[in-house]
Amino acid sequence: MIDGAAVAPQIVNIERNQEFFRARLPFGRGLEGTLRYVTEHLDYFVEYCARADEADAVSLPAALLVSPGGQRVLFTGGRKSGKTTLALGLLSAGWAFEGDARVFIRSDGVAAHPRTLRVPQSLVWRHSCLAHQLDGAPSLAVDGLEAFFAVDPRRWGREWSIAAGKVDAVFFLENVDSVLSAIRRTSSDEAFGRALQLFSSALPLTARHVSLLRAIVAAPCLFHLELGALEGAVGRVVETLEATNLRASA
Repeated sequence: MIDGAAVAPQIVNIERNQEFFRARLPFGRGLEGTLRYVTEHLDYFVEYCARADEADAVSLPAALLVSPGGQRVLFTGGRKSGKTTLALGLLSAGWAFEGDARVFIRSDGVAAHPRTLRVPQSLVWRHSCLAHQLDGAPSLAVDGLEAFFAVDPRRWGREWSIAAGKVDAVFFLENVDSVLSAIRRTSSDEAFGRALQLFSSALPLTARHVSLLRAIVAAPCLFHLELGALEGAVGRVVETLEATNLRASA
């Protein structure tokens, strides 16, 4: 559900013609090429459409989850910073999932781009504790490419709903080659600089975009998270939020 309303899924049909494949996309568009080409570009196309629909919004690569206490928390970082890894760990710790790929910062708040979790096989090899969470999940393996699992967050027994609203805390992620995770407070100026680096939009940066980015770093709690081993990282996030006595937004 998005903003309280059910959204009908868009169907993508893929046809094969010898060694080439054609994906018929919504609105009369399509992708054509080898299976590797189609699978690599399908996600890019879907993300591009989402950005175009939210052209006036600021887009950040981020996971958005809600703690058992109701705090809405944003975890933002670049590729391979640990967004999906941390989302899986927090889901197992009782958190509710909104998204793990991208969020749109709008005048009415922050909303996640609706997409199931995409979990690469290499992530399971690095974190064997996640293996049982993928039992029965559909996967796609293409010659020369890593296998990916599509994991529905509802398998944890909680409703998956998406709405625009305030966030109570923002964590800027950095994946480090260490077992230990470290969290420190960060200033709004430092957070704004990080947000600018991660900024993505269908349009060039404008004064409106800057204003929206300033709004997100006005969250009550801003943190820098060096992500180490998953179990320790989840524990540190929970402890940090408890120590701040953070209350959920109304």
